[in-house]
Amino acid sequence: MLLRRRSCTLLLSLIAPLILLSGCGNESATAPKSPIGIRSSGPGSGGSTPAVASIVLNPGSVIAGATSVATVTLTAPAPSGGTVVGCTSNNTNVATVPPTLTIPSGSTTGSFTVTSHPVASQDFAAISATAGQVTQTAVLDVSPGSGVTLSALSISPTVVASGGTATGTVTLNGAAPAGGAAVTLSSSNTTVATVPPSITVTAGATTATFTITAQTVASATSVSITAVSGGVSRFASLTVTEPAPTGRQLSSLTLASTQVVGGQSVQGTVTLASATGAATAVTLASTNTAVAQVPATVTVPANVASATFTVTTSPTPSSDFAEISATAGGVSRFVSLTTVAPPTGPSIATVVFFPSNLGGTGPATGRVTMSGVATQGAGITLTSSNPAVVQVPDQIVVSANTNRVDFPVTTSAVTSNTTVTVTAVACCGGQGTGTGTITATTAAPPPPDVVRIDQADFQPGGRGGTLRVRATSTSSTAILTVFRDGSTVPTFVLPNQGGGRYEGSFSFSGVKPGTVTVKSNLGGSATANVK
Repeated sequence: MLLRRRSCTLLLSLIAPLILLSGCGNESATAPKSPIGIRSSGPGSGGSTPAVASIVLNPGSVIAGATSVATVTLTAPAPSGGTVVGCTSNNTNVATVPPTLTIPSGSTTGSFTVTSHPVASQDFAAISATAGQVTQTAVLDVSPGSGVTLSALSISPTVVASGGTATGTVTLNGAAPAGGAAVTLSSSNTTVATVPPSITVTAGATTATFTITAQTVASATSVSITAVSGGVSRFASLTVTEPAPTGRQLSSLTLASTQVVGGQSVQGTVTLASATGAATAVTLASTNTAVAQVPATVTVPANVASATFTVTTSPTPSSDFAEISATAGGVSRFVSLTTVAPPTGPSIATVVFFPSNLGGTGPATGRVTMSGVATQGAGITLTSSNPAVVQVPDQIVVSANTNRVDFPVTTSAVTSNTTVTVTAVACCGGQGTGTGTITATTAAPPPPDVVRIDQADFQPGGRGGTLRVRATSTSSTAILTVFRDGSTVPTFVLPNQGGGRYEGSFSFSGVKPGTVTVKSNLGGSATANVK
């Protein structure tokens, strides 16, 4: 091999400048003289495109079948869009390369893989890189070697928990020679997984195994394991997960209420997946300790499934929240807690029904009265103790600057007289709790009330106008709702003026309706033309 390379160098200095050298990398005879194994040619910088300054092979000598990495360096950073470098091998029977290499914008270096092929005796290939009309060449020496190289690397299992182990297997492309075949091993991240520095495939064998030890990680992390033998490298990936859960695992985390007035406390409960086992400490945390505070841990006693703890909150001028977390046995659960400002406004004074005693299936009217005027209005939640018998709305609203609200009630048939309690809870502009009772009996339901429309007119204005309606009912506690032109969508509720009189107006955009229908929650109804 040395004789051949020296002959090429001698010819380069003797043959006329324009004669191409066969077998010496096809370089131009006008190229400046370079160290043995390195050739260059070209007129210079080649204009605005950066030229190739050098090409380096690592390694420069390989065993047939192995690869080398060619690193190309430009004379200046690649411009916008990158620089395309042409790649060639003068002896593709010995080594092959990709046709081009693109060096990205702003970079001066790039690399490509040179793949060697089986040879009967030591041989070489000149690997060239061209850009900016300049070609640089490096020589790759290829030797036949023993003929036995690394064929494969496998890992089982490919996912292992922290502290666990996996088995790596190296496979040669033939039986190991006398004395065995050494395989070099490495890990891309020894904080994730470690391997022995090497392993030997015994003479006559084709495989060998080694142990991969997983280190402790906080979350799933992948690592690359490399094996090298006979100039050939193989790679395989292993994923290391967080430590396997130990002890009893957490099943759930709940709060007695997920909304509380700031400054008040609420009870939390942790439940484990199993009621059998040793006492288990559950770690607790709050994402916003300015809003909610929890103890660092709560212990679930041995052979018990759950335990309670107290969440303490801080007073807040407005709504805020914190996320409460609990962890045990490697499992975490989360729940959000919202704090609200202390309630303001009048309290609920009474909850009454008209009538308070009626035959089942009959309608009634409920009324919540506040202790004073709700200047900003107030939201009220209603709950029936027996919704199968008495049905009420979930939510009602006391209008701003009023002190009461009426709501519709429906009942179901009963086989015996049944008294039901309705609870009203105020919030958002009101406070306090009130209850009232209504009895559904086995008697016949009351007849519907009689509704009459005394006035229905439309006053145009703007892009629409104002609809005014005045009506009466034989009941002084009815809820009268206005509908336009037979629509099933209500337009507005007529305010109760007392004594069975109801009157109100509603402004909207659109044309004058032809008719209005007034319906009572007690069953009555009337329709009239709009003037």
